[in-house]
Amino acid sequence: MRQRLEEFKARLIEEGRLAGHEDVLLAFDHLLDEVDTHEQEHLVNNAKYGIAGYKVDRGAEDTFREEMSWMRQAAYRVIERTVADLINKGNKHWENFYDKVD
Repeated sequence: MRQRLEEFKARLIEEGRLAGHEDVLLAFDHLLDEVDTHEQEHLVNNAKYGIAGYKVDRGAEDTFREEMSWMRQAAYRVIERTVADLINKGNKHWENFYDKVD
């Protein structure tokens, strides 16, 4: 999934819009790191509960997986729209996804 961040970076470089916006990509990379860490901690906790003899609620697990997937997809949608706004900055015919993207 991190490959998409590299693709966004390449698009910004190609359009000559990366300068001064590297921190945007870094922030999204950090966000995805946090999602991965949260998911890993969840797995470790479930393993601990399993060792202690507790049963894991499959419905809750499915919901957790769906929420983590949604979070990753939402992050990629936001960065994709932000990159598009950065690339089209100054284009009077472009309808921005977000205000105040500089």
